[in-house]
Amino acid sequence: MLGQTPTDHVTTDQAPGEARALLEEAARERVAAGATGQTVLSRPEWLSCGPLRRALRETVLPPDPARGFRVVEGLFGGLLDLGATPSHWSRNDPDATAPFEISLALVAETLGSVFGWSEQQEGRLVHDIVPSKGFEHLQVGASSAVPLVWHTEDGFHPQRADYLLLACVRNPDGIGSRLASVRDLDLDPADVAQLRRPLLAIEPDDSYAYGDGSAEPAEPVGMATLWDRPDGLCVRYDPSYTRYLTDDKDFVSAHERLGAAFEEQGFVVPLSPGDLLVIDNDTLVHGRLSFRPRYDGTDRWLKRVLVRSPRSRPAAEGREHGYDQRRVFPARATLPTGAGGSHW
Repeated sequence: MLGQTPTDHVTTDQAPGEARALLEEAARERVAAGATGQTVLSRPEWLSCGPLRRALRETVLPPDPARGFRVVEGLFGGLLDLGATPSHWSRNDPDATAPFEISLALVAETLGSVFGWSEQQEGRLVHDIVPSKGFEHLQVGASSAVPLVWHTEDGFHPQRADYLLLACVRNPDGIGSRLASVRDLDLDPADVAQLRRPLLAIEPDDSYAYGDGSAEPAEPVGMATLWDRPDGLCVRYDPSYTRYLTDDKDFVSAHERLGAAFEEQGFVVPLSPGDLLVIDNDTLVHGRLSFRPRYDGTDRWLKRVLVRSPRSRPAAEGREHGYDQRRVFPARATLPTGAGGSHW
């Protein structure tokens, strides 16, 4: 069983002081100009450029494909005055969180196209991951009393993120993120062959809204669990929301052995306030250990952003409907009277 102690897999990058300072100054300038985490990427004058963009691109590189993740320590260390941990994602203080959310959005934009989901957290681009009452035992980010099991972020959708960014705001109990790479596994070739077959469907998790329930549920489309990028093997996995489309015992057993292999090879990445974790969503699955929530404003609090890069995925995914979940992109903002543009 996977423990809380990190392994030799975990190395981190220290955010340079210049990058931290430039990012903090840029975030506060944009707040003064009327930007939010939802709108900062919608205006060219608010995007990072010049010294800031160079610093971010040198500091937040895409993860090495062979490794699949990157940790940048202390990148947001000057922007942690966000107030109490909200009891639900919808109850944060937008004024207090704006500088942090803007800085995270600017960082994410250097890796690709930032997006959210229309039916998740009201279409926000920057998500709050906090423990919430009533969600303790669900397989969603708001859970706490149960481990968050291995999964691909939004594995149900063909346009899921290439990169998942998790920024730590507060973590009093040192609850790390669990990671496991499909490229670290010693899989039987027969199991790999089985898992390339499109014989299961992954459905949206319980963090998504589904309208008024009047529409007919979408017919599941077969998905492959393992597939290939030019640089190696990739995975699409979420057993909590998986429906098998076959009774083939060899396939089901191979899928179960994949989960056991992740458990054997997985490791824990510790996160401290101000740290950034970037995950390659095609090669790594992730999760979280269980913990006891306080519900007193001091609980663990992460901010999450999804990024799509120009990388391609299997052509067969283009036939999927994604359960009619739609992506949303940065919203336009109205500048306050007299507000000037950014010099960054």
